[in-house]
Amino acid sequence: MLKSLNALLVLFLSVTAVFAAPPAPLETLTLKTLPPVEAPVPPAPFYEPGRAYDWSGLPAYIFTDEEALAKPIVDAIGRTKDTLDVALYNLQIDAAVTALVQARERGVKVRVLFDKAHVYPQAGRQIQAVIDAGIEARAMNGRGGTGAMHCKYALFDGTLLQTGSANWSGFAESFSYENIMFVADADIVGGYGRNFDWMWAQARPAGQPGAAAAKPTPPPSDPTPDVNFNGTALPDYAFSPRGGTEAAIVKALDAARSDVAVAMFTLTSKNIMEALKRAAARGVRVRMMLFSGQKFPFLKEAKASSIDFRFKDGRLEKGQMHNKYAVLDGKLLINGSFNWTATAEDANTENTIFTLAPEYSAPYLAEFEKLFKSARAPY
Repeated sequence: MLKSLNALLVLFLSVTAVFAAPPAPLETLTLKTLPPVEAPVPPAPFYEPGRAYDWSGLPAYIFTDEEALAKPIVDAIGRTKDTLDVALYNLQIDAAVTALVQARERGVKVRVLFDKAHVYPQAGRQIQAVIDAGIEARAMNGRGGTGAMHCKYALFDGTLLQTGSANWSGFAESFSYENIMFVADADIVGGYGRNFDWMWAQARPAGQPGAAAAKPTPPPSDPTPDVNFNGTALPDYAFSPRGGTEAAIVKALDAARSDVAVAMFTLTSKNIMEALKRAAARGVRVRMMLFSGQKFPFLKEAKASSIDFRFKDGRLEKGQMHNKYAVLDGKLLINGSFNWTATAEDANTENTIFTLAPEYSAPYLAEFEKLFKSARAPY
């Protein structure tokens, strides 16, 4: 799996017309790694024009059973010049804390948003270190004071997004099956920037749980849902709570024609399960892999629908199969922090990407195939 862009950069430098054209949308890219084009310029305050972010050499994706996730995250933080917005359910990587502190010391505007339950009543050592360093940090629950701030993403200079299933933790890196992906599509990055500001306004400064905050409103949505999957228009991204993520997933499943491969930590959504059953009924091959430590309330229905269902353990004892993605017809990747549950749809803050880019969908499907072979069938 080639993840370095050095050779590609030389090729692109020899074709000046490429740099004269605007960057291609994510769905039309054919490279296996991030494109070495001039960084897009989203609206302020997410990016300061004239200081492009250098993502050369960063991986398009990582699976933790193959590579460590901390190094590219720290690398990406180290390249940031102006703004760094991070939304993390949990943080337990010392090197990431050091990189965040160093970014602030060199003048980067750093904002870190945590899940409230990981700050109160007592924050973990790494989260407390971020707060003690004077980095602007806030905490929040999900909808209406319930649920969780379950996102796991970062925005570097408003130009590059890192997201996926993995928290920035050693547990994710060493014990569990996880993924992260780096995305440079301007539409997606801009949407995530709006989502971060939306959450930030509702969060309260760490150490001030009674401070004033904006009242909850619907999360941002994609104004141009132009992911064309078998003639069905899907959004590039969707957010929770109650931002239409579940409906978009159901819509995608109903458009699948040949194959549905699901790697999910947990699945309890009745609406999504009904869509999976409809897919199987019309002849689509449906394969599902869930973490073995989670209960699956639709086991009998899956068996009756001839769905190939399996449980998967973590990489090491107490680890998890923590992925939250699906690949449909070998070409549509749905990925992010969103477990296919009612809680993720109705209560948590979550994030999800829909993309047809083969440099993501192909390796994610290959990872599914690899893990599915060693997963356990319950019937």
